[in-house]
Amino acid sequence: MRILLLLSIAMELCGHDLYLRPQRFQMKKGEAGIVEFHNGEAFPKSQVPPVLERLRAAKVQWATGETAVTGIRIVGTAAHGQFRAPASAGFLITAHTIPNYIELAAAKFEEYLEHENLDSVRAWRKGNGEAGKAGRELYSKYVKSILHTGGADAFVTKPTGEVIEFVPLADPAGLKAGQRLTVQILFRGAPAAGLHVEASWAGEGEVKQHQLGRTDAAGKIDIPLDRAGLWKLHAIQMERRKDTAKADWESFWASLTFEVGR
Repeated sequence: MRILLLLSIAMELCGHDLYLRPQRFQMKKGEAGIVEFHNGEAFPKSQVPPVLERLRAAKVQWATGETAVTGIRIVGTAAHGQFRAPASAGFLITAHTIPNYIELAAAKFEEYLEHENLDSVRAWRKGNGEAGKAGRELYSKYVKSILHTGGADAFVTKPTGEVIEFVPLADPAGLKAGQRLTVQILFRGAPAAGLHVEASWAGEGEVKQHQLGRTDAAGKIDIPLDRAGLWKLHAIQMERRKDTAKADWESFWASLTFEVGR
């Protein structure tokens, strides 16, 4: 029931959850690759293609450099971009979108807040007499994926400086199914406490979701990597805007994808 409702809300939000899915997470140095930009709540597939006009700074980053993801184009319900693996054991692909405006009727906005566990926003709206008011929101998306040409690499545990991001405290390449991964969420460079985190897993024709709870005072939370395969982490920071001429709220969506071995 929750998934069906989220699918309905996601379509109104233009397939809100954006994430990266490289066609290969383990590559050879210098090898050409394709990264897919997926949009929506139907992990690990897209519901609707991302809007390329809003996509910015899609790039490969490693310890000693960076280069742009090129040739990004729509392919079916996703977008595909081209890149080349650097001569580095671990590297990242990152991108973000420019803010976009959306307005939802009051009931739909409240459903969206409830199912994304944005409890503080719901409480503020109720306490300030806005629970029956339409939701006027600006949203932007920040995506990251961890790839490798070798073993674990400390570079992927370093912040990239995006507005919001997941930062793993260990490289997933050094972990196996059954172990735990601690991640920290940074918002504007500071620990983001109290953010609800969802983990999704896909592999062997199955999909599983974990509602993990909230980040602690240091912005950290443990991820139980109970299965090998593709993992996606998802969290949202929403805040009241000081200038409400354009919108009342602004949200910042973060995702991280990586692969866990057996």
